[in-house]
Amino acid sequence: MSEVSNQHWHFAIVGAGLSGACLALLLAREQSQWNILLIDSEATTAELDHRASALSASTIDVLQTMGLWSDLATSTAAITRIDVSDRGHIGSANLDASEQELNAYGYVVENAQLAEVFAQAFPAFPNITHIKAPAPSLLKPRQDGMGLLLEQGECLADLAVLAGGEQRPLAQQLGISYRSHDYQRVALVANLVMAEAHNGLAHERFTGDGAIALLPLPGKGDKRVSLVWTLPAGRAEEMQDAGPEDFISGLNEQLGSRAGTALEVDDRQCFPVKKIIAAEQVRSHLLLLGNAAHSMHPVAGQGFNLSVRDMATLTELLSKAHHDGVPPGDLAVLQHYAKLRKDDQGRTIALSDKLPKLFGMDETLAMAARNLGLVTLDLLPPLRQGFARFGAGLMARRARLRE
Repeated sequence: MSEVSNQHWHFAIVGAGLSGACLALLLAREQSQWNILLIDSEATTAELDHRASALSASTIDVLQTMGLWSDLATSTAAITRIDVSDRGHIGSANLDASEQELNAYGYVVENAQLAEVFAQAFPAFPNITHIKAPAPSLLKPRQDGMGLLLEQGECLADLAVLAGGEQRPLAQQLGISYRSHDYQRVALVANLVMAEAHNGLAHERFTGDGAIALLPLPGKGDKRVSLVWTLPAGRAEEMQDAGPEDFISGLNEQLGSRAGTALEVDDRQCFPVKKIIAAEQVRSHLLLLGNAAHSMHPVAGQGFNLSVRDMATLTELLSKAHHDGVPPGDLAVLQHYAKLRKDDQGRTIALSDKLPKLFGMDETLAMAARNLGLVTLDLLPPLRQGFARFGAGLMARRARLRE
């Protein structure tokens, strides 16, 4: 820690999860002059994350620019079709990437594999200092930067980035408030082996208990899928503790014949489902990123994709400011970033919030409205195209990064 404290960093990123690691790599390749401190504050004994992410077209574009996609592609499965259905009702929609002249809507990768690709890229960038240490106990705003009180001393950063939901307490210490909504649901995540190959088909199925997403994964003859099942807390605990046969039976009852038949289950984990939005994302010498800025319902699978679009825009603006002689923590630059990202964040968070609420209603009018919506989506190609482009992140402004 002696080489970390008593230093002035261009960037100090607190949290080395997917968002923190990705931002460190983006910044490091954009400007080799920037020195970046990446603080991995998660406990080394933390349980392995068995979740998967559906990387949108906009995220793939950024990963290609970073030179990382070729290392990751073979560990992904393409989503070429999406089936959306409402259990017990006639409404449904089928989306095909070829209709939008896309190779795929996105590519699914296990989070652990994505984290490994990021970690393997660090040694190529000597301007990244990656340490495992507790998060700072205190952030101290100063005129020339943000002070970080670490276990072994204090350092200073032009821009401190809080990346990940674990860093919210640090933001709250500075008086940044959060508004939250508890969906009274838990996301049960697992890996499944299905009876038939998925052939690039993803399912989004809405049931009375909650939404079920099946995302294609590579391996086992393309029969592996990632399950995200949102359930009331009691039901989620019951299903997590159930024996494999009972779990498979209960899941298949909800899937019906439409989404295929699950044969095996492994790696069950549960995560609370809440919407948590920071009242402020930027201050002088401070930025909130990822779940520290916005955590949303997983139904649309947009959390990490939204954060990547945030990071790309931030990197673009900071690079331009650097060429103009403006330091990274300049408040005007950070406020410009927040303004550029406001609309995309608002749309994405709203969709992730409204979908589960609409499909969770049992009232007759609500059921009629959502089934009409699904039928309309299925019948009108222009509407399908707009929905697909939104999910692929192609409706947002594309950041200009160094090639």
